[in-house]
Amino acid sequence: MNCKDFLERLDAYLDAEMSQPERQAFLSHAQNCSSCREELRRAEAIRDALAHMNDGLSVPLAAQAAWRGAVKRGSRRRKNRVLYRAISAVAAAFVLMAGTTAVFRATGVLDFDGDVAPTSGVHIATSAPKVEYYDAAPRSYADVTDDIATARHALLEADGAQDAAEDGAPLVAGDVAQTPAEAALLSEEDAVQEDVQQRLYARSAVRELYSDDFEATHRSITDLVEEYNGHIVSDTLSGQEGARNAAIAADVPAEELDAFLQALDFIGEVSYRSLNSEDISANYYDAQGRLETLRLEKDRLNELIAEAADSAELERLDAQLKDVYTQIDALESKLRNFDSQLEQARVDIVLREGAQLEATAITGGASSGGTAEQGLHRSLASIGAFFRDMGVSLAVIAPYAGIALAAVVAVALIWAGISHIDHRRRHD
Repeated sequence: MNCKDFLERLDAYLDAEMSQPERQAFLSHAQNCSSCREELRRAEAIRDALAHMNDGLSVPLAAQAAWRGAVKRGSRRRKNRVLYRAISAVAAAFVLMAGTTAVFRATGVLDFDGDVAPTSGVHIATSAPKVEYYDAAPRSYADVTDDIATARHALLEADGAQDAAEDGAPLVAGDVAQTPAEAALLSEEDAVQEDVQQRLYARSAVRELYSDDFEATHRSITDLVEEYNGHIVSDTLSGQEGARNAAIAADVPAEELDAFLQALDFIGEVSYRSLNSEDISANYYDAQGRLETLRLEKDRLNELIAEAADSAELERLDAQLKDVYTQIDALESKLRNFDSQLEQARVDIVLREGAQLEATAITGGASSGGTAEQGLHRSLASIGAFFRDMGVSLAVIAPYAGIALAAVVAVALIWAGISHIDHRRRHD
């Protein structure tokens, strides 16, 4: 030990904070170094003088009472602080679990009976397939007929003059020679013009029902769909006993939609109803016009392939033909989808268990006693279900909480180890 270390450790010696080996090394240095020995003597003299400063002094009784009162108040505050911290921690944990449970219930994490989250709210979005558009804006009948005229003009330029010359009938202004394909195209144009006068509507509806006898009402709905020659597209059950929900999507014949809805309204208590009609005329006739144009292009490409001069031209025409076939398949699929929407109407049904709560349910009075009691029972059942869900939420987050706690403990141990090593290094 050198003189610098001796002076740094002087206070630790006076306060008896040294270990036995350190104390021996400290005293050994003081014996061998006169200056350090003198510093030690002065420090011990000061310590001894300070130790006897209070000899003969007496604290006034009032000061003693005040000091004892302050100690008691400080102790009481410390106890209250511990209690408040414990209560705050419990309240924070409860709020955290309640918030987590609410989020889990809203997002469907706690619905282990199905893969779809429970339906909430009154207004629901219809599940009927939306009309698919081909351009940024719907095309008019004039645009459709322009496409047909363009295709006819292309046929005329390709082989009209040659056919006319071969038949000995020269072309004159105002006179257009028609091939069989052109005649068929004109007939199709007349048919499209006649059909476009008829407006085409895809119909759909939404119903929300409440029923105390959930299972019987659910069975009645499925039977009603079958009675009207419809079919169930999807049927999703969610929630727990006493607060179950069913989201049913059914397709029924469009001409039977009104009668089906009238029968459906008698099954349960209707809280929301909606009837929708979507005009798909422009898109339907647009798809028809494009499909006919592509079919004419397909026939023309087949003719050109038969007359191809070399393999390069044949390969190019074959690639164009494949692309035309792809577009034809897509348009035929679109038209089949349109036909399905015109033939079948989509009905989205939400069935909720229990009676619909109203503002007058807990007003009291002789006439409303049963309703108030029912509202109280439903509230208690809802609170019980929420606490059950809170327990499930705790089980859901327990693995993640365990991982987080292990990470915190690991970080604390590492920090404590680093601090201990640094402390020993400073002492050495």
